[in-house]
Amino acid sequence: MGFLSLQNQTKAFPSSTVSDPPAPIPLLRGETKSEKETKNYLMLSSWLASAGIAVVLFVIDLLSPLGYAVCMLYALPVLLTRLTPDLQSTMIMAGATVSLTWAGAELSPGAIAQHDSSNRIMATALLLGITWILVTQKQSARQVKAAQEARGESEERLRLFIEHAPVALAMFDRDMNYLAASRRWMTDYGLSDRDVIDRSHYEIFPEIPAQWKAMHQRGLAGEVVREEEDRFERADGIEQWLCWEMRPWQTSDGRVGGIIIFTENITERKRAEKVLLQNQKALSDQQAELQALTTELLWAQEQERKRIARDLHDDFTQRLAALTIDLQRLSSFPTSESGASHSSLLMQMGKKTEQLTTELQRLAHQLHPSLLEHVGLEAAIRECVDEFSTRTGLTTEVVIREVPAAIPLAQATCLYRILQESLQNVKKHAGAANVLVRLLCTRNGLGICVHDDGCGFEQSKDAALPKGLGLTSMAERVRTLHGTFHVRSKVGYGTEIHAWVSLSETSSAH
Repeated sequence: MGFLSLQNQTKAFPSSTVSDPPAPIPLLRGETKSEKETKNYLMLSSWLASAGIAVVLFVIDLLSPLGYAVCMLYALPVLLTRLTPDLQSTMIMAGATVSLTWAGAELSPGAIAQHDSSNRIMATALLLGITWILVTQKQSARQVKAAQEARGESEERLRLFIEHAPVALAMFDRDMNYLAASRRWMTDYGLSDRDVIDRSHYEIFPEIPAQWKAMHQRGLAGEVVREEEDRFERADGIEQWLCWEMRPWQTSDGRVGGIIIFTENITERKRAEKVLLQNQKALSDQQAELQALTTELLWAQEQERKRIARDLHDDFTQRLAALTIDLQRLSSFPTSESGASHSSLLMQMGKKTEQLTTELQRLAHQLHPSLLEHVGLEAAIRECVDEFSTRTGLTTEVVIREVPAAIPLAQATCLYRILQESLQNVKKHAGAANVLVRLLCTRNGLGICVHDDGCGFEQSKDAALPKGLGLTSMAERVRTLHGTFHVRSKVGYGTEIHAWVSLSETSSAH
């Protein structure tokens, strides 16, 4: 919301309620040590002066003939106690001077004058009257001081609240002159106390749109105005979001004395919400992709089962049937026939059985490489590459560097399956003549790289998202171990597949 300007950044201002319009609030300051010492010194001096004057007046009263109104002068030391704030000093001095008044009548030499008693009665009344006046004044002064201190404490609390409020806050009178503003407000809009206090908001920000002036008038009319999310664009095109509130405050007689405006910049929160929505959408897309991948994997598993069943039926079953027929033929030969025919047939059957055993071992090895558990990843990879070279006739090379002897089975199986799938892709799609397989261990983990010099293919712009079930399944295998998977390919320059997994305990646990 742009209470200030849509050109000079965005200045919005919400509000609250208060009972009185505080002017700029000064910081309360306690008495310093030197001030307290000076005050105590003055009090002691006035007390000693009062006592000294009382003693001097008593001596004069004793030396003066009776009938002189010297006792009237006892009002002076009582009046001097006005300089001390406590009530006790005045009351003690009043009691002392009244006592001295009548003691002087008893102790003064000479006959008692006829009018001396009336003088001393009037002096006593005067002293008591002055004492009552001074005590009343001091009590009133105490009440005034207590009220001032209470007001000062209230103003100080209000000042601290306004100054340290976590949101931008400003208080205005009915003419939209600043009465107070929080530090956040000053910081957000680049202001200082000297810039704003007692100055008009419209003078400081003359470019405020008419719509916000109308908002201010609604607040001054007693309406509470609030906006949870207010979007606008600054002059530089940057999007801003504000949450703001405007409230009127009232004077002691119930009239609206002005408004308070609160603003909170929620731009970062809105950006975070936008990112969250984008992440949720991306997560939903990934879940859909994962669901599709799961469906494809299940379909691929079913197709693989069909292939294995077909191979067992069309190949192994037929060969076993042929072997059974040969055995039946052998048992039906008459014993009179030469042993040479028997030996030749047995040799053929032995070769067929050996061949059948080898094929079954290869099939079992493809389904579960038990070699990994018994001799380790390095030996399993060499055996797999050698078998691939023998079967396809391609030139292969294996480079293995600094591979640890003990590798977690999960990581070893993952890299072995990556190798199997990569070699199968080379056989089916690459049209390559040479294949290089590297198994390397670095501080980042263990990695396998399969490079062929085949035809290659054109990669999509987002190479991090491989296309094709084989590449996708390899990427998913590596992702489950929190590893990294990359494919590099270019038409006419072959293909490189890189898979890296961590050997840490955390990754191994997965």
